[in-house]
Amino acid sequence: MASEITLFDLPSKPTNKCWSGNAWKTRLVLNYKSIPYTTEWLEFPDIAPHHKALSIPPNPENPNLPKDFPSAYTIPAVHFLKDGTYMQDSGAIARELEKRYPSPSLHLDTPQQAAIEALWSKMIPSLFPAITPKLVVDLLPERSAAYVVETRERALNVKISDWEKIDANTAWAEAAPALTGFGDVLREKGGPFVLGAEPSYADFMVVAGMQFMKAVSEGTFERFVGADEALGRLYEASKQWVEKDT
Repeated sequence: MASEITLFDLPSKPTNKCWSGNAWKTRLVLNYKSIPYTTEWLEFPDIAPHHKALSIPPNPENPNLPKDFPSAYTIPAVHFLKDGTYMQDSGAIARELEKRYPSPSLHLDTPQQAAIEALWSKMIPSLFPAITPKLVVDLLPERSAAYVVETRERALNVKISDWEKIDANTAWAEAAPALTGFGDVLREKGGPFVLGAEPSYADFMVVAGMQFMKAVSEGTFERFVGADEALGRLYEASKQWVEKDT
């Protein structure tokens, strides 16, 4: 089947496969809706020049990020081959995909989605410092790793090497309430998905995070999924949509 979309994603080592949680949100939607697509890999320092050359509008300024954090041009981005449209940002892409390919529905903007988004916002500050050093060393190609270290250290006024000293158990303990919160949302309607038997974009936001954890390390993934039995049930129910990762 001919490709209808090009997905711009971040490469990994030693072989390219999707690892970014944000990119996985888009990839899961494409896989769920059975939309034929191909992947083009862009290293971190190449994203802004690439997007600017294609006149992709920059993302709005994010008040939750430090001023110097590079967020104007990001991954994922997509190219709709039928009409030539380019766009970025996983949320905006999900809305456009739902508009162009309405079935099966993503059930966007549910209360459960808002709850999942809030829980991620609470959890990331706890786990990000504990995970980033392993991401840089084990997963990113050399140019991307150097870019992440330089930009994050400048924007956050930290040394990534200092994060290696963070006690992982403390970080996971701080994240535990959010992980339990995910489970609570998944149990509201009986699971395995937040709406019960039918998947939605809220589920894919969680599964995308699981795929990121799995890319960091199997141990990180097991710790995340093992935090609440509902997370394991969700992942098992979603396996068919994580098979295509390139």
